Amino acid sequence: MDARAPLLLVVGASGGLGASSLALAVGRRLAGTHGGATVVDLDVGRGGLDVTAGVEHLPGHRWAALARLRGTAPARPLLDGFPAESGARVLAASGASTRDLPPEAVTDTLTCLAEGGEPVVVDLPAASPHLSDLLPRSGLVVVLAGLQTRRLADADALVGHLVDVADGCVETPGLRLVTRGPRPDEAVLDDLRHHFGVPHLHHLPDDPQVEREAERGLWPGSTRGALRRCAEAVAAAFAEAS
Repeated sequence: MDARAPLLLVVGASGGLGASSLALAVGRRLAGTHGGATVVDLDVGRGGLDVTAGVEHLPGHRWAALARLRGTAPARPLLDGFPAESGARVLAASGASTRDLPPEAVTDTLTCLAEGGEPVVVDLPAASPHLSDLLPRSGLVVVLAGLQTRRLADADALVGHLVDVADGCVETPGLRLVTRGPRPDEAVLDDLRHHFGVPHLHHLPDDPQVEREAERGLWPGSTRGALRRCAEAVAAAFAEAS
């Protein structure tokens, strides 16, 4: 891993697909292979990534504490200040208190974290104003797409936007598609690969383990199941791209 680690962006093309759970599961897998990783919540108007991770009871910095950060700062004190489990850290939003988070705070915080040399996974909403800024700094962008007609239309629009932005990057980030829902046949996946022009990385079926983990306050993907297998595939693709 270079001194300045590339970002891994997880972008749900539609709401309700489980992009946050996937981002956390990937962060947990990367933490196990790199000695640490940070999952960053950029759905700053709502927050709750620490709740999804089951670490909301732990002390540590949330975005509200970093709203005034400008310029460079040592990565280690930041990393050590986040709630964490097994080396996987979470920088979560705080709902209304971070709704007006300055863009400079986001940019400079992510720059500082990347300087730490450990993987940084960003849970990024499709409509985030930070997408165009973060895309050139990413090593891998995972688009999570549903297979219903409306959700495929959402994915089509998102991939088109990502490709347009990536065309202006000095180094084109790797785009990968993860499909979500009942398992489609290979002909459908071939059609998607052809239509989107993006490699299909993995299919994530419904996973009853996710709900069980949430009920027990466990980090998503802690136990063996479809989400963990998908996270392992994404982590491997990130390692290859980096």
